[in-house]
Parts: sequence; C-alpha cells; structure tokens
Amino acid sequence: MLKMLLFTSLIICCQTALAERDMRSLDDAQSPNVVIFYVDDLGYGDLSSYGHPVVKTPHIDQLANEGIKYTQYYAPAPLCSPSRAGLLTGRTPYRTGIRSWIPEGQDVYLGKNEITIAHLLKQQGYATAVMGKLHLNGGMHMEEHPQTEDMGFDYAFVMPGGFVKNSTVEAPSSDGSARVGKMYPDNYFRNGLAVGETNAFSGELVANEVMKWLETKRADTPFFLYVPFSEVHTPVASTPEFLTMYAEFITPHAKTNPDIFHWDWLDLPSRGQGEYYANISYLDAQVGKVIKKLKDMGVYDQTIVLFTSDNGPVTRESRKPWELFMAGETGGYRGRKDNLLEGGIRVPAILRYPSAIAPGSVSNEPVYGLDILPTLLEMLGIELPEGRVIDGQSITKTFEGRELDRKPMIWTIDMPGQDDDVNEWAYRVGDNKLILDRNEVPKFLFNVSKDPYEMINLVNKEKDLLARLEEQFQILRAEIEADPVNRTVEHD
Repeated sequence: MLKMLLFTSLIICCQTALAERDMRSLDDAQSPNVVIFYVDDLGYGDLSSYGHPVVKTPHIDQLANEGIKYTQYYAPAPLCSPSRAGLLTGRTPYRTGIRSWIPEGQDVYLGKNEITIAHLLKQQGYATAVMGKLHLNGGMHMEEHPQTEDMGFDYAFVMPGGFVKNSTVEAPSSDGSARVGKMYPDNYFRNGLAVGETNAFSGELVANEVMKWLETKRADTPFFLYVPFSEVHTPVASTPEFLTMYAEFITPHAKTNPDIFHWDWLDLPSRGQGEYYANISYLDAQVGKVIKKLKDMGVYDQTIVLFTSDNGPVTRESRKPWELFMAGETGGYRGRKDNLLEGGIRVPAILRYPSAIAPGSVSNEPVYGLDILPTLLEMLGIELPEGRVIDGQSITKTFEGRELDRKPMIWTIDMPGQDDDVNEWAYRVGDNKLILDRNEVPKFLFNVSKDPYEMINLVNKEKDLLARLEEQFQILRAEIEADPVNRTVEHD
C-alpha cells in the first residue's frame, strides 16, 4: 500500500512538473527567436531558387535548401503599406485602417488598437526590434500617429515612408525630380531621433544596425527581429562589386555614370536591367550577413526565419517615369505590383526552423501573409489575441506536407485617382479566384489551379459558381467594412 502511495505521489509530482514546464512563459533563453526578412517589391521569379536565369542569390537559396519553399504564397496586398499592416496583424489591411500606400504626411496609419506580432511576443518576454522600411504611418513627425513603440517594438531603426531619400542633390529640375549622387539615405530614424546623412546604401545600414543590436541585447532573452529591407524598390543602388557581376546587362551610359539617380528617367538614356539584378544580389548579401551573425552567436538553429516580399515587382512594364529600367520577374504570372492578378500578389516565401521543418521541403498549398501571425503563435505556444477577427490561419500542417482546410482568402487595394472600374477586391475559395472592381462588380473569375496565368475569364461562363462566390464575398466584405476593433477596443 505504501509503495502504491509513493508511486502515485511520484506520478502526481511528474505531472505537475510537466504541466509547469508546458505553461512556462516563453521568456527564457530556450524559447525560439523569430526573424522576418520582409523585402520590397521582390517578384515571384526574382530569386535563383524561384527560377531566375541570371540573378545570383546564394544566401536566400540556402534558406530554401534548409527550410520550406512555398509556391503559392501570397502577400497580404499588392502595395507596401497595407501588406505590412496585414503581415504584422494577421488581419486583412482594410480592417487596420490602411487601404493603400501612405504618402508622407498623410493622415493614415496602422489602427491604434491593432495588436501586432511584436506586441504578442513582447508580452511573452521577447526583446523586439524593427530595422528598415516601416511605412505604417504618415511619418515620424506625426506625433498623433502610432510610432514603432506603439506597434510593440522596443528598438527601431526605420525609414518611415516609401522612398529612400538622400540629400546629395545637384541642379534639380523644376519639379524636383533630378537627383545626383550616391543614394545614401538621410531619412532614417533611430528610436525616434533623426540619424541624418549616412555613408552607405540602405541595405547595408539596416544589416549593420541589426548586427549591432544583436550584439548588445541580453543573451538570455529571446528576440523578435522584423527586418523590412527597402530593396529592391526603385530607385535601386548597389555597391560596385554587384554592379560588376551584371556588367553585361548595364549600358555604357550607366557604367560611366554609376552614381547618377533620378526620380524621373523619362528623357534620359537607358541604363539596362543590370542595376536591378545587382540590387537583388546586394540584398541577398545583406541577408547573408545577418544569418552569419546568428550563426556566430550560436542561435541560428534556435531561430524561426521567414523570408518573403511585400508585393509583386515592378516589371519591364513600367507605368511611371521613376519605374523605368526595372526588371522584376513574376515567374510568368500575369500582372505586377499594384494589382490583384497573380503577378501582383504571388511572391517568394521561405520558412526555416530545423526543429519543425525538414530541409528542402516544398509546399504547393495556397497560403498568405495573414497566416504568419497565427502560424508563429502556434509554433510558440501562444494564444491568438481575443476580441478581434484574425483572417489568417496557422499553416504548420504544410511543414509535414499535409493539406490545409483553407479559409477563404481576400485581398484589397484602393488606388486613389483611378476610375471606378479599377480592381479593388480579390476573393479566393479553393482554386477559384474572383476579382471585383471598386463598385464590387465582378471583373474576372479564374481557376488558378487549371489556369495559373489567368488567361481564361470564367465570369460569363460559370454563372452558378459566380453567384456563390459573390454571395460569400459580400458577406465577408460587409463584415470587414464594419469591423469594430478600432472604434471599440482600447489597446493597453
């Protein structure tokens, strides 16, 4: 009897210890770190590992070799600001108050009651930092707008708006478009204070800041590091070694004037495509520097690493004078940045975490940026935030090659100044993707499994399917437009 009581007591003690371990806060050094590389305007076909025949991206390709590569990953939106809002909150951007890209000084910002990945991890004892392009408010001077600390970040080295700017300007044109000199940015802020003039390109500044921060943070504290590089957004600028790699794709004029940059290339000689290729490889090198630092610190294999893009690329189909000589690749998909066709929203995505993901994995499941928050929370054992709709879902099943019970996917983009027939909504259920204009009139219906290049419009051929999708879309659209979070929830 005594033996039985002792045995029972031992079992109870073991169960209690296991429960305490399982409920333990994630504030110890054994908790996985999280690093998100979020790059700007990188297309689905812009990496070597995604089929680019010219560009060399060895460090990002190695991430794919060591983790899982997604072939149907979609950005939350086809433009930068809403995409960033969606990634950090898991909520479709219209819920967050951001409907398009945010011009400097505009009174638009990430909703004050939104809860980000940084908030949630900070609550669990994580150190949180953002280095790179923020673009979630009207600027650092807009004190009434949420700033990085309000978004959950302890440390920030950020460019608030859309373009890399620099102060080396000579003889500007009447509209201020000419810009002469190296693109060393002067619009970065460190923890709210202006950095001023610098002496390096944006990617190098960001990578160096990341490494310095990693050196100074407490070694016993897990960290969340959000690294939204400004590359490869126009105008691109790279160091000579990368320009030399692609010399055959750069024109003689560009070779003899490597440091001349303009917002408006309309009447200037061609520069070729090589500068774009060089900027991707330059970006890859910065990613490689951060990864090497994680390895040197001995924490790389204890770190969840995500690499992806905020939207599709600027292709050779330039639509604005400052987009000339870009050469983004969509992998053959129709469309580009700023629209809801596949080329505007389907982007590369690679996730690495050796404790959960087998090296060299590939998933063809449809997933998107709104899934990142719930996926990370499941991986870290953290509950979803209450009192709000999370539009994404956990995709951990894909780590094991399993199919998802996929929730409907929705994308939104408001393009100010365009006609009413501009596409504003996209809604995907299963393999069927419906695109509607600003007045919610169906424009396109594609089966993206049978027709990934979106050539066969089924709007006038599949009436029953169209009616079902329209009905489902209208229910979800109305719920999004009536989302109460930013009116009724106070964020502490």
